[in-house]
Amino acid sequence: MNSQALEIFATFPVERPGNPTVMPDGRVLVSVSAIIAPDISVRAVAQNGEHSAYPNEAWASKPGDDGRGVSAVIGIRTDPEGIVWILDMGKPQQQQPRLIAWNDRTQSLHRMIVLPQNVLRPSSFTQDFVIDWRRQRIYIADMTMNPSGASDYPAIVVVDLQTGLSWRSLECYPGLMPGDVPLLVAGKPLALRTPEGEVIAYRYGLNPIAIDPLGRWVYFGSMSARKVYRISTESLAQPSDATALSEAVEFWCEKPHCDGFDVDAEGNVYVTDIANNAIGLASPAGYRILAQDDRLLGWPDGVELDAQGKWLYITANQLHRHPLLNAGEDDSQPPFHVLRLRVDAPMGLSETP
Repeated sequence: MNSQALEIFATFPVERPGNPTVMPDGRVLVSVSAIIAPDISVRAVAQNGEHSAYPNEAWASKPGDDGRGVSAVIGIRTDPEGIVWILDMGKPQQQQPRLIAWNDRTQSLHRMIVLPQNVLRPSSFTQDFVIDWRRQRIYIADMTMNPSGASDYPAIVVVDLQTGLSWRSLECYPGLMPGDVPLLVAGKPLALRTPEGEVIAYRYGLNPIAIDPLGRWVYFGSMSARKVYRISTESLAQPSDATALSEAVEFWCEKPHCDGFDVDAEGNVYVTDIANNAIGLASPAGYRILAQDDRLLGWPDGVELDAQGKWLYITANQLHRHPLLNAGEDDSQPPFHVLRLRVDAPMGLSETP
């Protein structure tokens, strides 16, 4: 597969698409990257170029006095019943992170779950999640990010959708921690510039997280490390002591530095290869690049397979050129894109979970 197979699905002249999700009927939604503090945080996108606030202006905008709205969004998913789940990251000292579930069929709020303070850290950065529909759980990747640009207490926050209870799991497990090698994109380290002018390299930990189509395994990794791990949903779904849970984690395969990934029924991991402007396939058999394009795939951010596994949807938003990740310099070259790649991934649709 080569870059000629890469299709432009939608174009964004100003906003940077964050993560994609594909609804059961094939419609595509994207979060709008929180790094630009957008007025609208979630959009429905169409190939004809139309973008609209999702589910509506009130809920996609900043929170109002009536409680509608979201502060900042990266993670967005759709469950098998067509309920759209949006992870509002909240606002420090003002609003707790919360899960907002929207019933697309009735165009109404289905549910809202506020994450309690006891499952968070002061540096919490609840940026992505997956839905375990069989066990009625949501697993949130809390990367955490301290003022020095490091993931200090990364963990997976488990939310029980039956009870609304939540707890913190695998905090500071080695596979969640930042890697030792600097994260370079286009030959430059990702770095912040302090008000005093000091340049500090970021050290990102847990970021990519995925669940296989049959709901058997949750796959995860550190953005700045090169390993993919997995844990059975049977183990992760229950509160367990740290030792027992750590022993349930398996090393799965090597990967490049990446922001997001998705996985098919055979454990093939579709990776956003941020250093190489590429989409790759990682598995125990090795790693290979599926598509590479220096123009279109500048910082491939999030990916999601459609329900049939035919298409892999990709957001590319040049985050490495944004001042917050580029030591204060803005080298962005809009537009930004939602792309798709024909992969025909095995999804285990004929299997009984």
